[in-house]
Amino acid sequence: MGSRKWYAGVLAVFCALIVAGCNTSKEDGKSSALVSDGSLRTYEMTQVQRGDIQKTKVIDAAYQQVTAENLSFAVDRRGLAGVYVSKGDTVAKGDLLAELQCEEEKEYLAELEYSIKTLTMQMTHLQEQLELELTQLGRKKDTMSDTAYQEKVLELENEYRRKTEDIEDSIYIQQLQYDELAEWLAGTRIYAGMDGTVTFMGDLGSDFMSWPGVKVFTVSAAGACAFMCDDAEYIPYFTKGDTYVLTTNTGTEYETVLTEIDSEAGVMYFEPKVQQYEMPIGQRVLYSLVLEKKENVLFIPKSAVHFAGDEAYVYCYDSEGNREAKKIEVGLLADSKAEVVSGLAEGDEVILR
Repeated sequence: MGSRKWYAGVLAVFCALIVAGCNTSKEDGKSSALVSDGSLRTYEMTQVQRGDIQKTKVIDAAYQQVTAENLSFAVDRRGLAGVYVSKGDTVAKGDLLAELQCEEEKEYLAELEYSIKTLTMQMTHLQEQLELELTQLGRKKDTMSDTAYQEKVLELENEYRRKTEDIEDSIYIQQLQYDELAEWLAGTRIYAGMDGTVTFMGDLGSDFMSWPGVKVFTVSAAGACAFMCDDAEYIPYFTKGDTYVLTTNTGTEYETVLTEIDSEAGVMYFEPKVQQYEMPIGQRVLYSLVLEKKENVLFIPKSAVHFAGDEAYVYCYDSEGNREAKKIEVGLLADSKAEVVSGLAEGDEVILR
């Protein structure tokens, strides 16, 4: 019998130490407590509180180019002759941004142009010479038979036609060469195709070598870079023209304006108030959207609420210290809290876990 009393005393002290020494958890600044129901099981308790609760949804968006053009050279294995803009510069449509080394080709193009002009002048001169010779022949017509005159005219025209055809063939061939080379040279230059800002520049160092199709510049129209969100379900919660602060997963904040809502495509565009030229395309940001909010309501932690079908209940202790289930009515199920509509009063304690 003495040993049983000693064991019961030790157990009582041990349970008391557990109750007094266990850590408490907090929900909005109020402590929960650990309570034993007389058995070896111990429960963490929490109180019904009054305050504001809200249900939120974290949505994400990615930094994208809305209206932009990627520019590249069309020829390969050529070094740079000049770069005429820097990242962040404003450019107009038609501005020359950069060009490759091609001095020999430029000189040859100039030679072809000169040759074509010279041949064209020869054509004109031949035509004038033919007309002159026909005029001179006409003055001798009275001294010649009609047959001899017509034969001489035909002879002159055939001679000048052969000369003209030779020149025309030369012009045709050289014009083809000129057009082909001019097209090639066009590929050695990059021009802005629209008004905008240079938002990307490739590595244009001294060892640069061109490759067709490799992006060298990106020109974006004003306001072209924006955070694009495609959570179409939540479009009704946003208002065009309002300001929203978007945050990266590292905590960097960007103040933006919702500049466009495309309901048909299911996307929204948030334009940074300050252009972010260093931000990589694809950078993701987050926004905590408040879907619903209740003020000055009773609430308990959502984890304390249990459901059986459509009915909600909590566990608490009755007046005799026995654990029992108690039916309650809940309202808004917020992020971590549940609104208590009825069944509990402020300050009541329920079992958290």
